[in-house]
Amino acid sequence: MLATKVLASGITHLTDARYFAAWEVDYLAFPIGEGVAEGISWDYLNALREWVEGPTIVAELGQVEDGAATAQLLQQQNIGTALITSAAPAAAPEKLTEAGIDVISHVPVSGHQSSEDVAEGIANHPEAALVILDFEQGGITWNDLVSGHPFGLPDLDALLRSRPCLLQISLDGNDPIALKDAHPVFGFAVRGSSEEKVGYKSFDDLDDLFEGL
Repeated sequence: MLATKVLASGITHLTDARYFAAWEVDYLAFPIGEGVAEGISWDYLNALREWVEGPTIVAELGQVEDGAATAQLLQQQNIGTALITSAAPAAAPEKLTEAGIDVISHVPVSGHQSSEDVAEGIANHPEAALVILDFEQGGITWNDLVSGHPFGLPDLDALLRSRPCLLQISLDGNDPIALKDAHPVFGFAVRGSSEEKVGYKSFDDLDDLFEGL
């Protein structure tokens, strides 16, 4: 059992789904529909979910404009959690939560942003039960934050205290448990990727994190 919460997103094939489920992650997020990169169909999502047990199944939706219509679709598919971008209108998570759908907000962080910019992204969806702070998408590593780019660890800690946050970031070999003990990290987020060939993929880049947890 992992020592903290972990969400795995971008799940588009069974090899990833079974790997993350075997590590007993808390959430498996499947990109669905036209609004996300490498989106899969509902039929394929439902086929994949039949092969895994334990994690909460999440619909990774990206941009959501009509929260009420999206909530109705998710209910029809028996999915109770949605992952949406923090750039989505604030009304979207409001409608989702009103319908009983848990919302996770994805906040990407780039190298030109200040901690105040990131705080605004977090605040855009106050209904979100969890926030993913995604430094990985911007190519920012833990050692970058240690050196103060794009902001330092005290600023990061202030962001982490504002909401339950999952960090998506390369740890540069740092011990994830020691990091979590030293900072108010709620958990970690990771992302799947394509197979090297059907049914095979190396997970060397993720094994160290999971073994550390």
